[in-house]
Amino acid sequence: MATIFIGNLSPEVTDSDLREVVSEYGEIRSLRLVSRRGLAFIELKPEAAEAAVEGLRGKELKGRTLDVAMDTSGGRPKGRRGRGGFRRRR
Repeated sequence: MATIFIGNLSPEVTDSDLREVVSEYGEIRSLRLVSRRGLAFIELKPEAAEAAVEGLRGKELKGRTLDVAMDTSGGRPKGRRGRGGFRRRR
């Protein structure tokens, strides 16, 4: 399986909207929409993922131009990777 990243999504975009446009390229294995950040991660077969990236890049959905790419992060948003907490000053 391969994962594609779709960014610059309008807050009005729903799971159904994404399924409708992406399913044209192949069967969706999983879809994770992060509405508040305007992005989604969608898992497809590799051939379908490549076709979706090419076909959807620059397409408009609900008034916004989609930013589409192969996801190399494994579907994990960037963030702090440390243990967190406070550091003591010396």
